[in-house]
Amino acid sequence: MRVDDNGWLIGDAADPVVKRYPTVRTYPLTTTTPLGLVWHTTDGTGGPGYAEMLAQGARRFRPGVDRPASWHVLIARDGAIYQSASFQVGTWHVGKPGVIAGKKFSNINFGTIGIELENAGRLRRVGDRVYFWPYYVNPNAPSNERRVDPALALPTERGIVTAAGLFDGFPPAQEGSAAAVVGALVARYRWTREVCSYGHVEFDPEHREDPGPIWKETVLPRVLNRVFGSAASASPRLA
Repeated sequence: MRVDDNGWLIGDAADPVVKRYPTVRTYPLTTTTPLGLVWHTTDGTGGPGYAEMLAQGARRFRPGVDRPASWHVLIARDGAIYQSASFQVGTWHVGKPGVIAGKKFSNINFGTIGIELENAGRLRRVGDRVYFWPYYVNPNAPSNERRVDPALALPTERGIVTAAGLFDGFPPAQEGSAAAVVGALVARYRWTREVCSYGHVEFDPEHREDPGPIWKETVLPRVLNRVFGSAASASPRLA
């Protein structure tokens, strides 16, 4: 997989399929090229067709109707890759100040790429089932009056226990596609391992915790090892 001169992913025969659903939710970067990437999770129900539905919906923007959010790439649980914006423009994926590759931004979207992972995020076990946020039909009710929402239930095996709580996991196909995308970006922009490791939580810790501990502590290191070699290596494996 590679990034072409216009900032779009191009897959070879053996690579995961990349579908393009260009979004209008972009603005110019303030850097010549993007300086790093930020990982996010969708925190929704997921399932067949879910990621593609999100990518389709992000093509337009209706003020007051649509949530003002977008990303460059969305990777589904089954490994499908949906690209919504060229890497030569910014998207609406964080909207907070921060430092990327030693450069301070009033809005880190001006210098980064946003990658969404189809994943339900933090889960809650109620009885013998697990549920994703907001877990209940009436989440603001007193705790003794809350009723779980059956529409928010997931297969129990999706719940993985971590020191920080119960979280949704990431299938091997999704991990493999993430490695292919990161490899293409690193080859194109000569990024370091560090700038491939940012998460949304680092820029908005009061409101966000994605991509969560499973991705940050377990899956992402494996992804980066596939691109850079061992964790001690500072140089990418470039063809």
